[in-house]
Amino acid sequence: MSLKIFKQSLGGGEVSPSMYSRIGDPVTQAGLAKCMNMVVEPQGPVVRRPGFSMVRETKYPDRKCRLIPFTFSATQTMIIELGHHYVRFHTDGATLMNGDVPYEVTTDYDESELFDIDYAQSVDIITLVHCAHPPRELRRYGALDWRISDITFNTKISAPAGVTATQHIATSATNKDGYVRKYVVTACNVDNSEESKASTVASVICNPYGDGAYNTIAWNSVAGADHYRVYRDKGGIYGYIGETRLTTIDDDNIAPDSSITPPIYDDVFLTSGGITGATVVAQGSGYTGPNGEVTSVTLEEVETWYIEATSAYFEPGDAWVQKRDGAWFLESHVPDGRLVPFPGADVVKYFSAEVTIYDAEGSGVGATATPVMSSWDEWIPLTPVDHYQRCQYGFRPVKGITLTNQGSGYKRPVVVVKITAYPTFSTVSKGGTSNYEYKRWTGEFIGKAVSAGFLTASIRVTDSTGSGAQLEPLISSEGKLTAVVVKNAGAGYTNPTATLISNYGSGAQISLTVANAGDYPGCVGYFEQRRWFAGSRMRPQFIWATKTGTETDMGYSLPSQPTDRIKVRVASQDSNRIRHIVPLSQLLILTASGEWRVSPLNSDALTPETMSVRPQSYVGSSQTKPVLINNTMIFAAARGGHLRELGYSYQAGGYITSDLCLRATHLFDNKEVIDIAYSKAPYSIFWCINNTGALISYTYIPEQQISAFAQHSTDGSFESCAVVPEDTEDILYCVVKREINGNPVRFIERMNEFIKKNQVDQIYLDCAGTYTGQPKKEITGISWLNGKTVSIYADGYCVPDQKVENGKIVLSRAASVVHVGLAYNSDVKTLPLAVQLQDMSFGTNHRKNVTGVSLRVLESAIPLVGQSFEKLYQPPTRSREAPGTPPARKDGEIDLPIQGHWTNEGEVCIRQNKPLPMKVSSITVTCDIV
Repeated sequence: MSLKIFKQSLGGGEVSPSMYSRIGDPVTQAGLAKCMNMVVEPQGPVVRRPGFSMVRETKYPDRKCRLIPFTFSATQTMIIELGHHYVRFHTDGATLMNGDVPYEVTTDYDESELFDIDYAQSVDIITLVHCAHPPRELRRYGALDWRISDITFNTKISAPAGVTATQHIATSATNKDGYVRKYVVTACNVDNSEESKASTVASVICNPYGDGAYNTIAWNSVAGADHYRVYRDKGGIYGYIGETRLTTIDDDNIAPDSSITPPIYDDVFLTSGGITGATVVAQGSGYTGPNGEVTSVTLEEVETWYIEATSAYFEPGDAWVQKRDGAWFLESHVPDGRLVPFPGADVVKYFSAEVTIYDAEGSGVGATATPVMSSWDEWIPLTPVDHYQRCQYGFRPVKGITLTNQGSGYKRPVVVVKITAYPTFSTVSKGGTSNYEYKRWTGEFIGKAVSAGFLTASIRVTDSTGSGAQLEPLISSEGKLTAVVVKNAGAGYTNPTATLISNYGSGAQISLTVANAGDYPGCVGYFEQRRWFAGSRMRPQFIWATKTGTETDMGYSLPSQPTDRIKVRVASQDSNRIRHIVPLSQLLILTASGEWRVSPLNSDALTPETMSVRPQSYVGSSQTKPVLINNTMIFAAARGGHLRELGYSYQAGGYITSDLCLRATHLFDNKEVIDIAYSKAPYSIFWCINNTGALISYTYIPEQQISAFAQHSTDGSFESCAVVPEDTEDILYCVVKREINGNPVRFIERMNEFIKKNQVDQIYLDCAGTYTGQPKKEITGISWLNGKTVSIYADGYCVPDQKVENGKIVLSRAASVVHVGLAYNSDVKTLPLAVQLQDMSFGTNHRKNVTGVSLRVLESAIPLVGQSFEKLYQPPTRSREAPGTPPARKDGEIDLPIQGHWTNEGEVCIRQNKPLPMKVSSITVTCDIV
């Protein structure tokens, strides 16, 4: 029977193969088997993602960097490039320059630390925290004046000096002593946001109850102080008696207010007994060893290929290779088989293969290998001999691999062998033309590589009291210990000893220094007018918050005040470090094992007395920074690689989590999300990057129950992403690692706007550059693409691809708006056809032949279409356009011819591989079903 099947929406995005049979699920009904380099619109269509324009190469092509958004206002935004020991700035697709060089700020963050840095922004200040570094502020003072500095906690105002107390009493008084009054003075700034430590105590022997008795307290003025507060001792606590802008005050027996006391400051991020230094007493020798070189490669399993023939002599798919009298022939599989002479040994030389070696766990580079190709005579029998004394022969194109370069740094090297070209040929005889094609029969290439391993060197610290110290040895190329780096100072050490443990060498000796050491937080956030910190190495479950209305004041009082700093340990079953502080309607903290709510015991503000920490769920978060949408948080799970949602549930009376990836598990299983960003306009989309270098988009509008995934690829791998508003859209920036002329290069790239008014301004190319000006043929200044074959979009036309040489290309016709970049395929593949049939099978166990496809498109170019991506058909792209004008974009329903053949699935594949737009809202398939 012939049916027309209408797919009214594609809003389900790409779904996992495990969901294909869930035809009753409305999201699956609207889903796709593949949605590559397309974005799902909330209304249901899928639209081609814009291309990425190149902003600038990163400072170090061989080192990773991270992008952080900076949004001062809707009109002042920047992307911060945080790299190995530097910071750069980008905005509106350009880099902040200082003359002819990018403007930079120097840091001491190593490449390995970048993705463990947490940050929070307040106006012009970005707070940066990492467990190995003091908390810092990156402040903008001007366009070319950014400064990074350690945060000075507590107060910058000095305590008053020279404090004295003098009694005044009537001369007629008979008892002028008998009491001791003690005073301290503090200095305050204009708005009372800073108050100094208490001064040294000034005491006076007096009789405050005598006739005309009063005490005068005097002190020296303090730079930066606006006024002063005076406190008097009462029962061991200094209570407030008054304040003045003068440097004296009279105490005529004022009753101290013991609820207001001088602030007490301590070094909240210091611990006692930490290892602050390590000195090499003796360097030792012999600390040399392998550095992860690949020592051997072998091919343990291979692919076997055979010949498929099509002609009058052969049934489809059959061609038996036979050897007779020292010569090879092709014999048909029909009973009266014919022998066709083989073209000869030259056919085999058209096989080609490539071998790549990558590191599955480390950062090894440089290892290379070449394939060992089989010779013409190395055919092997594939089938038993039949009653005609015939058997099918096959061919193994690659029989081995040879290591040509050992490289270095490999922890777990993996060998990949791939056939890159194979021959097809034809023979002509009186029976007609016979066409032959090599195809894989069975097997797969499985290679094995062996790493030489590494020199292992570590330092063991022993002590009867302390714990937590981590030291890293630095070994010279001569095999000597040259220095020791303190990675974690630990705490509680009294007399520690250090021993260098290594599988090579001996004789090194180390001396340790013990003192107060830094124990720095790993996450930061703002909530209820306080700056919050949490999760240091030695105190992984501690939370600290500044005094209300301040960002640096960590002072507290005795007795405690509601505005005092907060310091509390989260009591939990485990000791996982707090990884994130997230401000919603209440403060949330995330660890590797659970999610907690920080809230007051009543409806008041958070204070040291009212603070309560309650668990909400036990999922756990990864180190990747969460993002917020409305009143909901999206975070990456600590295990499993999935994205999860955390939001408040009135019914549950707390926050609950849900898995967002259940319908697209194939995009997340056994992977790790390393970066997340969120764009609000023109579409509500989360962008995330995983550790395989893939970019994934997630269209998400929870109030409308809209959620859809799509994956995105490029000629390279994505490593970091961030979103900032620019003009009318939220713009995605990415760090993309590419290979140019065999060398790794990293680029900062900006995704172009989804909505462009002019057709000539649309960019569907990656790592692209744009020329705008007077019409010309020679386009220069694209040296970052030297050696790459690029696609070109000039004045609304697709121009034939060219290879960039000496930073330029030459057009056959002058153009005034030219986009040059790397092409990418935008692919849509429908799910296996499911249709209600009388046998209630929904089309399963039925053969299907798709004979026609109709697409409803909007502002789209004509795409390629077929039943597989290997066999696509390009319909005519022009209709009645005037000569000399670009092909018109299509709106409405378009019928596309398709070469049908019988399959079990009945899928339809759609591809746009030119730098042109594509937006599909529905698909109608004409299909024969038997």
